Amino acid sequence: MTEQRGERTGRDSAAEGRRRFLQDAPRTRRLVRDLVGGIAILSVLGAAATVGLPIALAVWRQEPWLMKQYEDHFAAVVGLPACALLSFLLVVLLETRYDRIEMEFFGIVRFRGAAGPIILWAFCFFIMACGMRMLW
Repeated sequence: MTEQRGERTGRDSAAEGRRRFLQDAPRTRRLVRDLVGGIAILSVLGAAATVGLPIALAVWRQEPWLMKQYEDHFAAVVGLPACALLSFLLVVLLETRYDRIEMEFFGIVRFRGAAGPIILWAFCFFIMACGMRMLW
């Protein structure tokens, strides 16, 4: 009889553990989302420092080869990264404001989940780059 009680309490504790896990799931999702966001921000800052520092030093020293690149290809050197950053900020702003980005084109193609922001970023970047090309 004690074995049955032991098994029963074992089952109860497992059910209790599942119930507690399901209650803590939204908090866990938020924690993972914040953690991934922090890692992404640190990665972007690390990449910007790794790539940007040598370029910033060359600009500060006014290296002739870099100044020639800026003069000859300003739209490509400055404009395209600016378009990419602006597209990213637009997608982040929309995703923060409206939570999820979902798109449907002509009732045929539907983008949900991670595909929505990626497609929106690519579309915004393409339109900005084409506009820059037409006006440059």
